[in-house]
Amino acid sequence: MRKVPVSYLMPGMRLARPVLGDKGEVYLNTGVTLTQRYIEKLSAIGFCAVYVEDKLLNGVEIRDVVTEKTRRDAIVEVRKVLVQAASPKARVLNAGPELTKVAESIVTELLDNPLSVVNLMDIRAAGAYLFHHSVNVCILAVLTGINFGLPRGQLLDLALGALLHDVGKLRVDPAILNKPGKLTEEEFSQVQKHCAYGQEMLREHRVASMIAYAHHERYNGEGYPLGLRGRDIGLLPQIVGLADVYDALTSDRCYRAAVAPHEVLEMIAASGNWWFDVKLVENFLCCVAAYPTGAMVEVSSGEIGIVTDTPRAYPFFPNVRVLFNAKREKVFPYQMSTVEHNRWISRVLGEEEAQAVRELLH
Repeated sequence: MRKVPVSYLMPGMRLARPVLGDKGEVYLNTGVTLTQRYIEKLSAIGFCAVYVEDKLLNGVEIRDVVTEKTRRDAIVEVRKVLVQAASPKARVLNAGPELTKVAESIVTELLDNPLSVVNLMDIRAAGAYLFHHSVNVCILAVLTGINFGLPRGQLLDLALGALLHDVGKLRVDPAILNKPGKLTEEEFSQVQKHCAYGQEMLREHRVASMIAYAHHERYNGEGYPLGLRGRDIGLLPQIVGLADVYDALTSDRCYRAAVAPHEVLEMIAASGNWWFDVKLVENFLCCVAAYPTGAMVEVSSGEIGIVTDTPRAYPFFPNVRVLFNAKREKVFPYQMSTVEHNRWISRVLGEEEAQAVRELLH
């Protein structure tokens, strides 16, 4: 399967992953054949892309790092808690047993599959950003924590804190949070207050409260709200802060398009001992693929192919199913390990160019 922008969808394509709404409900299920009406509806709701089946990846099994049920349950429970938090009467937030259960499910599934690498991007509608973002940050944070060697108890604290790290944004004017243009100093000051709001709302959950307050602190002291440096920030807020940066930048927002995963990972790789502790960065990079499965790429030796998977700990060196040789001649598809062949990805093909390549294969 491959991720396709909604603007490039064609009737007859088949969904390879379900399309979920902000309540965790399934809008369209796996296997549905897209019609023009479905495509128009997806665009109207605010989806930027979906996953469709891809014959070029026949035989390649692509799995999410958590089950579809766990991801869906997490979205549902996060939404319940955040809707509750948005109430003017809400002063102290109690996460409740259901959200704790979801956090436990995420930790258990990721511990049971410690070699997991995030190869897929989450699909979300514009209005459901906060709920999906919270779940994604949780998954990325827990994977990093596992790689860091954190014990289960700390992973559970990390998971709950990550699910609730942005709860304070419910107290910020939505018009400011969703402003398309650059924020004024006053508006940015209002956004920064979400850390203190979150700390106050989560004061009955000590670790989650600390994460909500400090996840925007940066290793070099340039973060907020206190400008803490280095180890003074705490490990768990730093982990959530790193996961938050990655998911935010790789997501389509009302004020900018998503940044490609490999570009965000390059930025993160360069941020060691600047924005984040270098060992934390190293552990995060082991968990995320720079080139998601299904991406059409050109290898440094000139071949063109499609990414099938990425070895753990080698985020920038995926395995590629080669389709064209360096002379742009169609070949019988074969597998290339860029690690073993000392190759790298020179570029990712844009959607139009990738489509032109596919047409040459027919």
